[in-house]
Amino acid sequence: MSVTHPVGLSAPTLADPVIAEIAARFVAARRGATGLADFPGPLPADLATAYAIQATATAAWPDEVVGWKVARVPPALEETLGAMRYIGPIFAGTVVTADGGPLSFPVIPGGFGAVEAEFAVRIAADAPADKLDYSPAEAAAFIAAIHAVIEVAGGPLAPVNELGPTASTAVFGNNTGLIVGEEIVGAVEGADALRAEVLIDGQSVGVGSSAKLPGGIPAALAVALGMAARLGRPLKAGQLVSTGALTGVHSIAIGQQARIAFTGLAPMGGSAVAATPTA
Repeated sequence: MSVTHPVGLSAPTLADPVIAEIAARFVAARRGATGLADFPGPLPADLATAYAIQATATAAWPDEVVGWKVARVPPALEETLGAMRYIGPIFAGTVVTADGGPLSFPVIPGGFGAVEAEFAVRIAADAPADKLDYSPAEAAAFIAAIHAVIEVAGGPLAPVNELGPTASTAVFGNNTGLIVGEEIVGAVEGADALRAEVLIDGQSVGVGSSAKLPGGIPAALAVALGMAARLGRPLKAGQLVSTGALTGVHSIAIGQQARIAFTGLAPMGGSAVAATPTA
């Protein structure tokens, strides 16, 4: 497996053969829908190494990248890691449009699963491949529409949350898929006026809004635009960027029910199901 090195980041602190082996283990576990009890190698100490693992695994995955998820680095680790957010790929085969019916949230047995209420930006135009940094104002120009979405988070690595953001970044950004709900009238301003609530098995586990996103939706999008270019996959018109959890990361186990409601919109709900192997 050939190792992919992101542009404009520091050199990885793990050797290429180690990066390749970790990436191969993540690809095999996700394809086989098999959980991992431990990180399959040395835990990356920095995001540059984590992104090298992610990029290498993404290049080996048999599906097209059609968007990115954005997630927070815990504030206590921002200075150490030199970042407030990280991103992960969203693959075409994992994007579902909510149609009002019951949804399925795939969870790898022995892995980790979660649901998150988020807002996703649909990208208006192709981003230049050579622009690696964006201000929120520059990013806002790429917003064609905003949708209420559910990020189905998780993957094969069971202790991913305990291991922290470098583990999450490395293991496909800790993303399983994206469920796309209604378009928000008024784009950013409309989204900022909404509140989201997540219920697991009928119990409210979190309420929040875009106020939970430092700098708002454009700031999260700015990170995705720049980092996607650094990863050699600049954003394209029509792609989606899920901009971060509004109410928190809510673990869900196979068989549990989740309901995600946004102010004034039809709620989205369904069941966590066992993920199946990928051909």
